Amino acid sequence: MNFVYRVTPTQRLIIVEHAIKQMQAFAQHRRWDREAGGVLMGRHLLDSQDIVVDEVSTPQDTDHRGRCNFFRSYKHQQVAHQRWLHEHSTSAYLGLWHTHPGLDPTPSSVDRRDWENAVANDVYEGSRLFFPIVGTECIRVWTKTRRDAIKELVEVRRVHRQPAGKGEAQE
Repeated sequence: MNFVYRVTPTQRLIIVEHAIKQMQAFAQHRRWDREAGGVLMGRHLLDSQDIVVDEVSTPQDTDHRGRCNFFRSYKHQQVAHQRWLHEHSTSAYLGLWHTHPGLDPTPSSVDRRDWENAVANDVYEGSRLFFPIVGTECIRVWTKTRRDAIKELVEVRRVHRQPAGKGEAQE
């Protein structure tokens, strides 16, 4: 099942089932589960403004993980760069994801500062980055451009079809 979010009137963010499952595998259901996170990787579709998250990096052994905190190590950038090389420069860095121990996650002030820093300093295609937080009951997604404030995206629907092939969206 793909999750589809409205970014602008003419742009959607599509997170494919594989990436959703990768993130949900680290949801903090038990009291001893620690926060986890990584980077979003995917593509800007040709002939469309839509963006597809195909894959995410998963926790690395060099990350710092606690019950209510997470520090993403440099290894995630290496994973994203290797994916970019493997996909012949078509797999783009699209943002950052992490988990929270609650049912319905909301970003902390640390999260917001991390996102502001990523948008200001990271190298990426397009005008914005995306920031999913995985809770125990739902995934909420925010976005940020260099000029605009952090904005939560609204899920418009879930699509029960196979992911689109390269360069095309399927609903």
